This record gives sequence, C-alpha cells and structure tokens, in this order.
Amino acid sequence: MNGLSAEKKKRIVKIYYPSKKTKEKKGANLVESFTSGITSSKEKNIYDIVEIFREKMFADSLTIKKNLILEYYKNRIPLKSLINLHNADGIKNTSQVKEMIEKINSGKSILTPEHLPNIKLVKTLDNEWVLFDGHHSMLAYMFAGKKYLDEIPHLIVLDRENKGFKDEEIHVFFGKHAPMLKGKNWRFFVINWEASDQHQLQNRRQKNMGELFNSFKKRIQYF
Repeated sequence: MNGLSAEKKKRIVKIYYPSKKTKEKKGANLVESFTSGITSSKEKNIYDIVEIFREKMFADSLTIKKNLILEYYKNRIPLKSLINLHNADGIKNTSQVKEMIEKINSGKSILTPEHLPNIKLVKTLDNEWVLFDGHHSMLAYMFAGKKYLDEIPHLIVLDRENKGFKDEEIHVFFGKHAPMLKGKNWRFFVINWEASDQHQLQNRRQKNMGELFNSFKKRIQYF
C-alpha cells in the first residue's frame, strides 16, 4: 500500500476568470475560480497534468460552469514580474499578437477551443511565477493595458498543498534540451523553438515579462 502511494503524486490545477462584478466594485479584484485535484503517476510532468485536466474537463464541460467560485484574488501579481521562457526574438508572430489585441479590446478573452485559459503558469519553490504557455496572449493583454494577473483568464499548476515545483521539474519546458540544464540554473536560459536545433537553447536576455514587453513593442507597429 505504501509502495503504491509513493508512486502517485497529487497536483492542483486552478483556473481563474476575471469577474464582471469587479467593474461594479472598483479595486475589488474579484475573480471566478475553479480548482481540480489531479492524482497521477510520479513520472507525469507539468505538461501531462495540464493535458489530464483538459481531457477531464472536455469530457464534462459543464463542470467548470457549475462549480465556479467567486473570490477575491489575494496578493495581486504584476504581469511584468512573470518569468518568460522566450527572448523577444523568439516571439515571431507579430500578426497573431495584433489580432489578439483587437479581440481583447473588443471585450473578448483569449481562450482554448475548450474555453479554458490560454495562459498557463506554474509556481516554483521560490514563489516565482513562470509563464510556460501563452506568451503571445500575455503580450497582447499587456498591450491592451492589463497590469495584473487577476485581470486576465489564466491557469496555474501547483504541487500538493499549493507548493511550487522544484527546478528539475521546470526543465520540462526546455524539451529535448532539458538534459543540458542539469547542474545549471535554468533561469539563465530561454528556449527558441523558431531557431535551428543547435541554437534553440539560448542565454536569457529579458529576465521577465516586463522586459520582454518593452523589447517586443519596439518591433510591433500597432499604436
């Protein structure tokens, strides 16, 4: 029994949607949230956990709507403080960002086909927030004037008891280049999937989304 339990890990996936009631109460920071516990084998990584959650919700798409909880978002997190996994030159599709800006300004949100948040984050043991999916979407929200995480739909993955993940578990975001990070600090690196294989793992130039936004906006002609 103990051996079996040792093979399992419990993770938490939580999604947030900005509440329309926030506009009625300025500064209230109200969000609608849904929390799901995911128990899986210890070999499952963060990407696997998100996929398990996606399939679970796709099978019962009404579960989220029925169980949304209205709550105050504690400890507002500035978008500019989030840790990016790409340098500015790794964000190639400027037209996609422009289209997203238009969509956001028209009052719509950037969601997946299952109506889940397109922006996904994970917390480290050092209480850092890492954006591992949705860089284009995040930039679009920042261009649209959003400043804090509670202002946009997003999905977060936490380890058991709301704790963050070890550095070794963050390495999965670097794909096949993850072995090269062993014994190194992943925070000094980013991934550029647009580059050739031997140049995809790169030294970090923008340390957070604030710096990435400032660098990227020099390239995009929107305003």
